[in-house]
Amino acid sequence: MNKIIKYSILSILTGFVFAGCSDWITPERVITQHPDQQSPILRDDAYYQALRAYKQTKHKVAFGWYGSWTGNGASYQTRLVSAPDSMDIISIWSQWYDLTPDQIADKEFVQKVKGTKVTYTIFLDDLPKPFQCEGWPNVSAEEQDRCIEAFAKAYCQDSIVKYNYDGIDIDYEPGFGASGPLVGNPAPDLFNRTLLAMSKYVGPKSGTGRLFMIDGVPYAVRGEYAELFDYGIVQAYASSGYSDLQNRFNNAYNVGWKPEQYIFAENFESYWKNGGVNHTCRDGQRVNSLLGMARFNPTQGFAGGFGAYHMEYEYAHSDMPYKFMRRAIQDANPAGGYMTCSLTSSALEKANFMLEDDGSVSGEMNISVALNFSRPLSEDVSFNIVLDESLVDEYNKKNGTEYIAAEASRVTLAPITAAEGTMTSEAVKIGFDPKGLGLGDYLIPLVVEFPEESIYQPEGGKLVKYVLARINQLGMDLEATALTGTKIEPTADWTINCWQGENMEGANGVWNLDSDAQKARMFDGLLDSNCWYAASASYSWGNGGNFVIEMDKVYDINGFRWHIYYTDSNPEILDFLYSTDGKNWSSLMGGETFVPKVNDNWKIFQFTKTVKARYIRVMVGKVTGYTSMNEAEIYGPAN
Repeated sequence: MNKIIKYSILSILTGFVFAGCSDWITPERVITQHPDQQSPILRDDAYYQALRAYKQTKHKVAFGWYGSWTGNGASYQTRLVSAPDSMDIISIWSQWYDLTPDQIADKEFVQKVKGTKVTYTIFLDDLPKPFQCEGWPNVSAEEQDRCIEAFAKAYCQDSIVKYNYDGIDIDYEPGFGASGPLVGNPAPDLFNRTLLAMSKYVGPKSGTGRLFMIDGVPYAVRGEYAELFDYGIVQAYASSGYSDLQNRFNNAYNVGWKPEQYIFAENFESYWKNGGVNHTCRDGQRVNSLLGMARFNPTQGFAGGFGAYHMEYEYAHSDMPYKFMRRAIQDANPAGGYMTCSLTSSALEKANFMLEDDGSVSGEMNISVALNFSRPLSEDVSFNIVLDESLVDEYNKKNGTEYIAAEASRVTLAPITAAEGTMTSEAVKIGFDPKGLGLGDYLIPLVVEFPEESIYQPEGGKLVKYVLARINQLGMDLEATALTGTKIEPTADWTINCWQGENMEGANGVWNLDSDAQKARMFDGLLDSNCWYAASASYSWGNGGNFVIEMDKVYDINGFRWHIYYTDSNPEILDFLYSTDGKNWSSLMGGETFVPKVNDNWKIFQFTKTVKARYIRVMVGKVTGYTSMNEAEIYGPAN
């Protein structure tokens, strides 16, 4: 982008956002019917030209559903023109057809002058009745497709052209009261075929430039069908923090959605007065949830944007209409030309090494570090990575771990480089020499260095990538078909908890394992249905899960087995961990994985050594069908 355009855009952002911030700090009497008069910006042709140019750049989009739209009346709350100039997309949440001359003029101004995209929202639990042929949906596939095609053309071509919209948004909420032949999670074939028909007229596959969006439960749309959409908008209402947003996106990422497609939205019908609810950011800051969504990026990359349901409610702020939306826009796309940088993955990554019987260490660290940028780079850049051993103690205190600081001489690092025009750097592989080290977990805190007073701003103030080099010995007999030793008799204090993926909080995705009483029955020896869990590929554990058993005290343990209750696909075990305190974990797998042998419906885990543990944690890989349990037994050495 040339410098003239570049500085014009910065002037826009500074003017219509920073000026507003000043007004919030020193409230003045304002005329809320005319929010444009509260800013000293000269809104001339050059201003609007630069505004439209800004909206063509890569940045987090500001989105809002707009209700009560009439385009006239004493209050500007009913007019799209009242929305912040920097809104990227507004979707009509009221009557979108049979528009009045006032609505047409109002919409045309924000589209043509401000460059804002205006779409309309529909519910699509079923085809609208005018498009349902006799007997629908219980007709042949050919007849279904004929009805679907007529609907798609009418809504995504004819109506858009007639009313001059920029696209369409589908409200799709399986599991939240929606019902109909097109509703399901995962989305049924009939809905997917409807999406394919619509995608000929809207969305990235159409070539029309018209937006195709879906809100509610976007991750119900999976695989190649996710690629049909520009954006999926998740109704993350009353979001308490970044972990909630990350878990929501993980559901989508696991079925094919990309970070840049996802928009996180708050409910301003309920929370407009405060900009949402109290929300904890990844760096620990407490902010309103709309601002938290604007700041949030999944660990998989930069998010697509942020937004609000019934954004027009926020017009009623007497000090500055839409003040929380304005602040979120400024925070996500700051004036002054700052380039926000984040790690493509900030999660702790582990490399497993095996200590052999002769004292040698085998294994390789296949871990790399890369950066995301909030918009395409205007030049080639390079940033150094350094090892900061001082962060090990800080990490241990914060997380209750006892990791060992890795010596800098064992770690090999190279600068991170990124080319002009890109938004992601080259991945830099981290080298580690484990020779001569004993058993243990060695923490490697890597910090990305940025030049002082540069335009590059690390997300959260500092970018730290933690890598764990774990040196283990294989402590599991991978071929065992039976256990040795003696079963440890459980007490009433034993319990079990299950979670999806590698999480140790949030949804468990299992059945009949909710109450303390149910959990205690996992150890009652009855092999009945009073307590059992079943994790399925379609419902909860399609991409794996884990469970933790907590005993009443530390025991000497040399084996474990679980009994299958239901049909079982016997998935791969990714790791088997034990701990005395539930914080510091040791692995018996040494980086190996295995499928346990099954004997009389018992999965067998025979240790090659006796360990001391109060907790055991089993990491289960991708489930292709079901995996199930209705009894767990822990063994110790024979008396």
